Amino acid sequence: MFASGLSGRVLSRICGVAAASLLVLALGSGAVSAQDAPSGEFTREDIEVRDNLIAAQETLLNVYRCRFGVDIGTVPGGCADGLPNQGFSRPGEFGGTPTLEEIELRDELIAVQESLLNTYRCRFDFEIDTHITPEGCPGQPGSTGSMSPKIVSFESLVLSEGFDGDPPPGLITPTGVSVAVLGVNEGKFVVMTPCGSISTVGAGLPLSGVRVVLDPGHGGSYDVGAVGPNGLAERDLNLTLSYAVLDELSSRGIPAASTRSGHYGSPLSVRAAFADALGAEALVSIHHNGPTYGIGNRPGTEVYVQSVSAQQARADSARLGGLLYQEITEALSGFDNVAWSRVANAGVMRVLSTRGRDAYGMIIHPAVPAVLVEYGYLTNRSEAALFATDEYIRVAAKATANAIEAFLNTDRSGTEPNQRPRVFNPARAPSSCNEVALE
Repeated sequence: MFASGLSGRVLSRICGVAAASLLVLALGSGAVSAQDAPSGEFTREDIEVRDNLIAAQETLLNVYRCRFGVDIGTVPGGCADGLPNQGFSRPGEFGGTPTLEEIELRDELIAVQESLLNTYRCRFDFEIDTHITPEGCPGQPGSTGSMSPKIVSFESLVLSEGFDGDPPPGLITPTGVSVAVLGVNEGKFVVMTPCGSISTVGAGLPLSGVRVVLDPGHGGSYDVGAVGPNGLAERDLNLTLSYAVLDELSSRGIPAASTRSGHYGSPLSVRAAFADALGAEALVSIHHNGPTYGIGNRPGTEVYVQSVSAQQARADSARLGGLLYQEITEALSGFDNVAWSRVANAGVMRVLSTRGRDAYGMIIHPAVPAVLVEYGYLTNRSEAALFATDEYIRVAAKATANAIEAFLNTDRSGTEPNQRPRVFNPARAPSSCNEVALE
């Protein structure tokens, strides 16, 4: 996982299927702005989140410039083969005091960058990302500018007022958003939104009997994750892969759901609570790693599992993680001519903070057996090129489903966890969250 990133779904489809979104306007639709905190209460995290986003947007601007041959003179180092020579931009170190002026300066730059991004998106014959521009592009057929997931057919919806008995533990709302159901009140389902607020919806597709919850890591305007030299964003790659795994599980008769189904963010605690509310038997958080380390001839896949103590792994989480590592690394090893990034202790492992607790939120928060999978290193040019292909999505999804099916339906074990935990204090996940329409 990496602190900054940019948009672009599978980049090989850049001139075919439109790429997924980078963001809505950073100051719109409920995003955190400089007015949300009194002067003097800003933190270095507030600066860091904005600087990461500025670097991510600058990278995407440079990808557009190189891909379409426009404003190339503004790209540091120039372009080669349609991509920026210097890869992705990195945020600078902030050594000052967080102030309202510093925040406002960054928010203004974010808005200017987004305006230029939308100009590029609309300029090139609607080839890329035009579906995420506010109100779409002039003259674009069927443009909605919506950040919501695919609309659910109303013929399939269950109305809360006609619901007999206890409500389902979860719903897919009419706009395709996955939510936990807290109850029914005055003819409405009371639900927890992706940002952790309480809201109501009148109808939805019930989520009952779900055995597996997938968690496409990152999401939303302020949390794009790692970014590849080819402009592929982890946030979007994770979502693409989760769609494919859901399809694969469905074909095997395994009921599954996802913590997010579109281009919006959600706090880790809310994602974990969603899986727990559904009573899932397994939670798999999907990620792609960064930065790049040493290069070798074996995939550097890492699977993080839960602990019961500083000395011992949780058995069901470790078994799930071992199966995933075994299936994924075997499948990825079948790809030729890939220079893999890998650290020496890659494998199935526990990652503990210096306080002796599980370090990652999607490991420590869920009560259900949970793992976090880093399939490979998106920041590595060779792997990023692979991850941008349909074949990678197909192979990785099948391997993931194979492992999940074995975990649910057999007593098979996979790779054993490393005996020695890794000690690491990850950066805090961005706390900003944009609410999305539920119906």
